[in-house]
Amino acid sequence: MPKVAKVKDKWKAKEWVDVFAPESLGNINVARIPVNEDGSSVGRVVPVSLYNIFNENPEYNNIKLMLQIVKVDSQRANTIIKSIEYAREVYRSMIRRGSSLVEWIGTYNTNDSYKVRLHIAVFTTERINWSKMRAVRLVMEKSLSEMVTNMTYDQLINSLLTNKLLDEVSEKVKKLHPVKNTLLVKMKLLTPVIKRMAEATAQ
Repeated sequence: MPKVAKVKDKWKAKEWVDVFAPESLGNINVARIPVNEDGSSVGRVVPVSLYNIFNENPEYNNIKLMLQIVKVDSQRANTIIKSIEYAREVYRSMIRRGSSLVEWIGTYNTNDSYKVRLHIAVFTTERINWSKMRAVRLVMEKSLSEMVTNMTYDQLINSLLTNKLLDEVSEKVKKLHPVKNTLLVKMKLLTPVIKRMAEATAQ
């Protein structure tokens, strides 16, 4: 009778590790996931809401963070924030009749050489014309360029999540027109972090 090859249970072969938010968010344990022993979990992205990290404001449920694993060591997975995104359906519901939505999408480099794309939205208190919209976008672009290039990536993340950067943009836009709200629609890290870390280790 031929021998039957024993099938290896791939699920049992996996290890479980704790996923920690980056230092800029207090190194908080946010998830527990199964990983392979071959290190292939590095680069994996774990979604969490900001409310999972700071159980303070229910509105934080509208903000999704994508944490990318950059290192796994002794059942601990360290991460970096790959992107921040506001809930699309909630964002769209904020547009009101009689007001205007002015959006700006730009790419910037932090002073520690991380490349990011920012999508910022300003909601005005009343409708404005295209000429005024263009002027508002120019103010948004100039403000973001001046501030982001003088921050490290961690400082940028902190400034975005505490609304400090958005408040500063809003104050400058208000000199042109009253503002009801300023929102971070999305932040995306464009720098290939895993490759960058590998190159730094090889040096």
